Amino acid sequence: MKYTNAYFQLDIRPDGVYLHLYPAMDNGKPISIQELVTYLEECGIKNFDLKSLNTAITNNREETNILLTKEMISEVGEKATVRISDDSMAAFIRFYPPSKNGKFMTEKEILGELARYNIKYGINVKIIAAYMKGRQFCRDIPIAKGKAVVQGKDAVIKYYFQTNPTAAPKLLEDGSVDFHELSLFVSVKKDDLLAELIPEQPGEEGMDIFGKRIPPSAVKKKIIKFGKNIRLTEDKLKIYSEVDGDVKLEGDMVFVSNTYNIPADVNPSTGDINYNGNVVIAGNVHSGFKVEASGDIEVHGVVEGATLIAGGNIVLKRGIQGMGKGILQAGNDIVTKFIESSTVKAGNVVNTGSSLHSNIEAGEEIIVSGRKGFVIGGNVSAGKKIEASVFGNKMNTVTELRVGVKPEVMDRYKELTTSINEKQNSMIEYKQTLDTLKKKLASGAKLLPNQLVMAKQAGEQLKLLSDELDKDSEEYMQLKQEIEENKDGKIVVNQTVFPGVCMFISNRVFPVKSALTHCQFKVKDSEVVSSPI
Repeated sequence: MKYTNAYFQLDIRPDGVYLHLYPAMDNGKPISIQELVTYLEECGIKNFDLKSLNTAITNNREETNILLTKEMISEVGEKATVRISDDSMAAFIRFYPPSKNGKFMTEKEILGELARYNIKYGINVKIIAAYMKGRQFCRDIPIAKGKAVVQGKDAVIKYYFQTNPTAAPKLLEDGSVDFHELSLFVSVKKDDLLAELIPEQPGEEGMDIFGKRIPPSAVKKKIIKFGKNIRLTEDKLKIYSEVDGDVKLEGDMVFVSNTYNIPADVNPSTGDINYNGNVVIAGNVHSGFKVEASGDIEVHGVVEGATLIAGGNIVLKRGIQGMGKGILQAGNDIVTKFIESSTVKAGNVVNTGSSLHSNIEAGEEIIVSGRKGFVIGGNVSAGKKIEASVFGNKMNTVTELRVGVKPEVMDRYKELTTSINEKQNSMIEYKQTLDTLKKKLASGAKLLPNQLVMAKQAGEQLKLLSDELDKDSEEYMQLKQEIEENKDGKIVVNQTVFPGVCMFISNRVFPVKSALTHCQFKVKDSEVVSSPI
């Protein structure tokens, strides 16, 4: 009999019960005293010298016989224990030899032991047969294995164009910023492949050793979504452009549109512009005019006191002199050389060379780059970061910086505050109406038909307002918690920040009282703190 792990065997003789110890072979594991004691107790042997037994197995270098007890027991048959993995995907059996004259377990008995543990699936009968030909004791033998679940793969859409074109200006060696080499349009030709759908692959069911089915995770299906000027193949797996134009991805929808090019200024000769696509203006946009585009807007000249609204990006290769009435509003990014006396709002990033007396909002970041890179006056707010070379000036011009909460979140929070107050006031009025009518009824007066209608309407409005108030209050509390907990925003000062600047990070306030240089501001331990950059 070949073996590696050390093991033991009882030998029941007329003068007592002996324990035969077999040493480990070929780097096998020694006998565990805890395992041996448990086995002896299960065999009904309790009166033995534990200290001597422990010494014997510790020094077990060759086969040894020791007397355990003079109390007699019956012959012991082969025993087995079963261990099941935590995930129920595998079972291991461990055998203990019978006493010298005891009986070995049959295949049927081994299977019965597995059945006692309710193991039904993945039993390896070949291992049982091999074990019965060459028994090995005191070692874990893999006896059953479940079928692992095979996870499927979600559907994937592969795009063959740049889905996120950048609008970042180029920083030149002298520290200035080049706002001329900017392009947010991704050009395509007719019959260009735009996207391909790789269908989902369903997974395969698994099963543990108890026969319990393990379903794979659900896979996500997808379809290619697209707008006009695009052709879908018969198998619905690929889309191609039908025209020469510009392609972009908005959400999960692919659009191809032609660009509207205006060769000169937007002025009385053109009127206001409203275009379903991209607009490129070679000249200036004069004061009082409006340009709207579902895609991007690019202006090569100066924007005066005009309004530009883009569903995508706005790129001004020069800048905007708003004269207090200029407006830029973009769903994505805004890039401009300068901003003066204007209102600017971007869904993602605003990147400019300077800002003077303007109100700027960005969902993600505001970057004021370049050699000067100043922000003087106005209100500037971003969801994550505001960065500039200089904030404020030596004249202590009032400049407010807000970061840490997306502007749209704060706007919604303010809207809800107003809405809740209005609804509460309306509910008070309707309750007063109902109370007045109830008092009339209590006094024995009969209500007129119009008063009955009034009572019914007041009751309905109260119910409606109560439901709306509950909904608004829940959203209000969620936004309040988000505002209070959002501490990730920061303000980066690459050169100097002057007194007159007031910083709001999340709901914390930090008024600048003395000029500071080369630092950044964050919230730490509920306070706004500065650190070197």
